[in-house]
Amino acid sequence: MVIRTVRPEEYGDFIAFLNAGMRPKPASTRADEDFPVVLSPENLAGMWGCRDERGWLTGLTVLTRTFTTTAGEVRVAGIGSVVTRPDRRGQGLSGRLQAHVMSCLADQEVPLAVLWSDQPEIYSGRGFLAAGWEYHLDLTAARLDDAAHGTGDIRPYQERDVAEVSRLYAQHPLRTLREPGDDARLYGMRGTRGLVLETGRGLAAYAFCGKGEDFPGYVAEWGGPAHLVLPVLAVARDRGLAQRVLVPAGRGDLVAAAVRKGAGVELWPSGLWAVLRQDILARLAPAAENSAAGDSADPRTWLGSPGSGDRPVAGRLNLAVWGFDSV
Repeated sequence: MVIRTVRPEEYGDFIAFLNAGMRPKPASTRADEDFPVVLSPENLAGMWGCRDERGWLTGLTVLTRTFTTTAGEVRVAGIGSVVTRPDRRGQGLSGRLQAHVMSCLADQEVPLAVLWSDQPEIYSGRGFLAAGWEYHLDLTAARLDDAAHGTGDIRPYQERDVAEVSRLYAQHPLRTLREPGDDARLYGMRGTRGLVLETGRGLAAYAFCGKGEDFPGYVAEWGGPAHLVLPVLAVARDRGLAQRVLVPAGRGDLVAAAVRKGAGVELWPSGLWAVLRQDILARLAPAAENSAAGDSADPRTWLGSPGSGDRPVAGRLNLAVWGFDSV
């Protein structure tokens, strides 16, 4: 089983293989339309698989980006699009592929990996545990009718807005440091609908509903001051675009503002995480003096967890994963 990255001439065939596995039934969008950065031909170094004489046996993708955290910048590998050919499923191929890729990432000094799955039991045996935290707001019963008074013009996002929206995104204290071109691809995803609040001084807030076809009913990314984001969320809800909002760590101000208006709120893990390089994390976020060090192989030690109440359990650092940056 030779595991390697995808060659340029294999890109189309590999994407077709992933799409067949991720979209087994007819869908309105392709996988590469819903994940336009990680499945871009510019990310060939993050596309891994192995083949036999019939074609691809198994494959996955990785997108490595730098995240800002409360302890400084850290590189994170988002792993996704894990697909195995139907006739070879149940033979451990994807597990072997994933282990190889994670070893390569550790050699590249990437300390954390994250993925999202509705079958966490599969990945717990590969070192991934639910960790980190994010808020999920429910706007269904929120009193947002007065939120839009006198704030400006709320209109659909246009391609020309990308620079201004990117500027607002960059104001989040915890975020992915996107590379040039990432924002335009993400905001232009087919099936994703954006709204912006325009004032006499330019764009003041924004919200994007959906992540392609993969985040129905959600505001997956937003930006701007909380009191200006609320009017945009009110329009998104009232137009039937989204009634739930992802709020990552670092933006509790929006949670507080929405809860005051009657929004419901839940705490969820931010993903399934694995620690690849404990030594790098220890240098970045050493244990506090006279405190328990925690299990350094457990991602909850570093990233915390939702806990069992209405307050998250802090880890040694906080980071945020926006819906658009999940892969």
